[in-house]
Amino acid sequence: MSSERSVHGRSEVLDYLVRQRWFAGEGEGWELAAIEPRGWLQRPSTGLGVRFELVTVRGPGGTQTYNMPLAYRHEPVEANAYGLVGAYAPGHGELADELFVYDALHDSEARQVLVRGFFADTPDDTTYLSLLPAGDDGEPVIGTGSESVLLVVEQSNTSMVIDETALLKVFRKVVAGRNPDVEVHDALAGPGDEAIATLWGAISTTSSGTTAPVGTSYDLAMLQRFLRTASNGWDSARASVRDLLAEPELAPEDAGGDFAAESERLGETVRLVHALMAQRLATATWDEGGLTALADRLDARLADLLTRMPDLDRYADVARARYDRLRSASGPVLAQRVHGDLHLGQTLRTTMGWKLVDFEGEPTATLAARVALDSAWRDVAGMLRSFDYAAHSYLVQTGGGEGDQVTRAQAWVARNRAAFLRGYGVSTGSTSEQPPVETAATPPVEPVETLLDAYEVDKALYEYVYERDHRPDWAAIPRAALERMRGR
Repeated sequence: MSSERSVHGRSEVLDYLVRQRWFAGEGEGWELAAIEPRGWLQRPSTGLGVRFELVTVRGPGGTQTYNMPLAYRHEPVEANAYGLVGAYAPGHGELADELFVYDALHDSEARQVLVRGFFADTPDDTTYLSLLPAGDDGEPVIGTGSESVLLVVEQSNTSMVIDETALLKVFRKVVAGRNPDVEVHDALAGPGDEAIATLWGAISTTSSGTTAPVGTSYDLAMLQRFLRTASNGWDSARASVRDLLAEPELAPEDAGGDFAAESERLGETVRLVHALMAQRLATATWDEGGLTALADRLDARLADLLTRMPDLDRYADVARARYDRLRSASGPVLAQRVHGDLHLGQTLRTTMGWKLVDFEGEPTATLAARVALDSAWRDVAGMLRSFDYAAHSYLVQTGGGEGDQVTRAQAWVARNRAAFLRGYGVSTGSTSEQPPVETAATPPVEPVETLLDAYEVDKALYEYVYERDHRPDWAAIPRAALERMRGR
């Protein structure tokens, strides 16, 4: 169906889209370019029509395509008012009745229709891959009538928990090709997958030519095991900081909420995941030329950040000095698939140990950038920055940030950074922000300290620009880290 025969008001779809937290476009001036409905999972003649639709918009950020599962009803549903997209206007030739159109993920009955796709035939243009295991009774662990609860904490995707057993994550902004989250979970499934949530299914579709060339594939959603006993690593780390600051007479290692043992176990988990990714996905070797190319990419990113935030020039020299050391470092360095956006919020502590989640990579990056081979030390640097964030964000939100509290928070950061590195297989001679390190890897030894220094300053620069744009009160956290780097 062409974009000129939309099944609902074009302006209504655009108005709904740009209001959502998962809309990635910035600024004004976005226009609706195309709506490409996929085949019906259930037709409106039953009283509830459900299907996926690809919505493409154009604006200041270029062209973007979004996955919008929509529900069509003959009568308005007051309980679903938040998810109302608009009204279907009859006369386009497909449907004869006026219908009310909702975001299907805000409609509990429509969500059941989506889940039934894992058990029933679906349209030719929509593929459900089902890997559902059987329960003790021999039946699949979720059924066609399973109840679901929508989660409201995400920003870039939308997820629902099904029967407290499975998690269906619906990707909102989609790009042609395999979604990295699906690809990595698929590759890591099997022996050794105890560090991730098991992949139980996926949903994809192919374009009919409206949104992209005919046959172009998009991943729309993935189904995983739901880790019901899990606690978020970010929340757990901040609780540890809270407990430490509540006991001013104790050192971090003596406080009741000491997190160092968990940080060390988390380091072991991250190392396992990196090893599995290197075994089961593409790898390459960076020699001196590869490290120079990495330095060039980091310099280019710095230049871009400087155009957006000129006051970063204060820290440009320390960044360039760290990048220059890459140009004189010796390889080889293993380049592999990495998480790409690793921080404490992407970790879950379960009764079975730590798990890593959300392998989509940096949300604002292109697909090519998110699947590009990189050094695993980028992920390590991201986690080290996250410990700094966990401690100092707590101070920001509680009005701390002076004197003894800052000193104690920094001691917590140093202790947990060192523990994480130890778990990852790195020995530290210091717990300062820039620990001298040597890897436990077999020779030749990678220039770990040089890589970590470069990736950490790159991450802190990015954080500073992000916070200035989105959370000005938090900009002090990366700025303080940059000052520490600059002052050494």
